[in-house]
Amino acid sequence: MSMADQQVVAGQYATAARLNTRISIHEKYSRNQQPFGAWVTAHYALQPGEQVLELGCGTGSMWRGVALPAGCHVTLTDHSAGMLDTARENTPHLAADYAVVDAQAIPYADATFDVVIANMMLYHVPDIARALREIRRVLKPGGRLIAATFGEHGVVQAVAVMLGMAFDANMRFTLQNGGAQLAEVFGDVQREVREDALDVTDVDDLIAYLRSMQQMTALADVPDERLRACFASHMRDGVLSLPKEYGLFLCR
Repeated sequence: MSMADQQVVAGQYATAARLNTRISIHEKYSRNQQPFGAWVTAHYALQPGEQVLELGCGTGSMWRGVALPAGCHVTLTDHSAGMLDTARENTPHLAADYAVVDAQAIPYADATFDVVIANMMLYHVPDIARALREIRRVLKPGGRLIAATFGEHGVVQAVAVMLGMAFDANMRFTLQNGGAQLAEVFGDVQREVREDALDVTDVDDLIAYLRSMQQMTALADVPDERLRACFASHMRDGVLSLPKEYGLFLCR
């Protein structure tokens, strides 16, 4: 099983529970004190009157504290109705529209949006190239895409190395290979990388993080005792430091 398997993805994101577990470890232990969501939304640079579409909005948590410019309207979409229920709860200040949408067949007319947002989701889409063409289609001339993703040298990879296991996570759209895929559709593609790491003091939180990835990676099935022993051997002064590699692409 993998993050690209659609049954696994559907189970993972039927509700917000597993995603919230993964978000929480970053909120609790990130070395970079600026919240990831705030870092991402700072790149939106929304303008008055713009029409904005988010694909795979998840819990909508990145929109907390975001004030829209005058006349700017947001449409939040996700493949999961359960996620949209949580997004509605988290974003009443946006006065947004909400819809269940497949990124491979976006149900809006050509040149509808000034901005499309696709954060931490393109690697789940079965046909990424088709989704990117759809995004390009619904963007107005001069419109922009913001797409956050992870890199190939992050937390899960580091844990796999510690355990001496083969790394089996999804690498379909990363900071390393996403740019080339985007360049097939967009003429201007820029990459921004966030400097960060995790400094974990309670390894049970890290174990819960891995458990939340059931069926997405074999690490989720490693017994607790083995994980605790491994993490303890790598802790220094009560801290287990792990690399984080996240960033985003800005495309026109």
